[in-house]
Amino acid sequence: MFKSVWQRQVAAFFPLILLLLVLSSCEKPLMEGVSEDDSSENRVVLTVGEVETYINGEPTRSSLPIEQVCSRLCFAVYQGGTRVKYDNQKVGDSDFGTCTMSLDAGHYQLLILGHSGNANPSTTKPEQIKFTNLTASGGTGYTDTFYYYGDLEVTSGMPERTYTLERATAMFRLVVKDAKPSDVKRFYFYYTGGSGQLDVTTGYGNANSQQKVYFDLDSYSSGQSLQFELYTFPHAGDQKVTFKIEAQNADGQALYTKELKASMEPNFITQYSGNFFTQGQPDFPDEPDDPSESSSSILVDTEWGGMEEYSF
Repeated sequence: MFKSVWQRQVAAFFPLILLLLVLSSCEKPLMEGVSEDDSSENRVVLTVGEVETYINGEPTRSSLPIEQVCSRLCFAVYQGGTRVKYDNQKVGDSDFGTCTMSLDAGHYQLLILGHSGNANPSTTKPEQIKFTNLTASGGTGYTDTFYYYGDLEVTSGMPERTYTLERATAMFRLVVKDAKPSDVKRFYFYYTGGSGQLDVTTGYGNANSQQKVYFDLDSYSSGQSLQFELYTFPHAGDQKVTFKIEAQNADGQALYTKELKASMEPNFITQYSGNFFTQGQPDFPDEPDDPSESSSSILVDTEWGGMEEYSF
């Protein structure tokens, strides 16, 4: 009698138990960091198109593919000053140059940063995109850098958007015309007055950085002329950058030293050419106050807005 009652109770509850098991197996689990409201997000596709430079104050566009200009890209989306999503890419990635992400409908700010550093700078705050000195333990180094920063309005069914990057850096170029002595093994540059940190909301540097760059000369033979290129984010206004330059031996001792100052602005090259090692030659002069009184000239190429060149 007891056995038959128990069997009837199991038979009565079995359909309910089976229904619960079926419902449990059909429920889709939530992934970590994804809320139930994420179904309202919109698919956003962002693509890097051209690189824009300026010649004589007028915008021009380079036809070079982005992978020939930068080896790294950083996409960052901000809302209310807070970074909400980001994606870092490097050359070789299958999606290099195109970023796909999901965002709720609304108003955002978008940063696309292109560079060729050893690592990526922090993009947590758009006012503090900080590059650092390259050392044995890390750092980004300083390279030619391009960016786009502007509003991003996300709506349902929005089309793919293509963006043009503009150059943020200024270049200093040193051309050494006399032959390199055999005991010179590297060049060391220490420069102040520029910035290793970029404020993308203004397009200018905003830190008083002490930038340091080394160039090993193992690949250069004795008697070969030298050329060096360095980058900084200029401050707004007419602030000169001071370069202290050392030609060092294998032990890091300075054998020859020079110092100069130069005004720099984004998308322009400042070039100094002359003899570095020849004894009895004067140090590099300061940048002339009036270019009309010097051998300065404006030279234009397809990648930079122009070049101010000085001889000594």
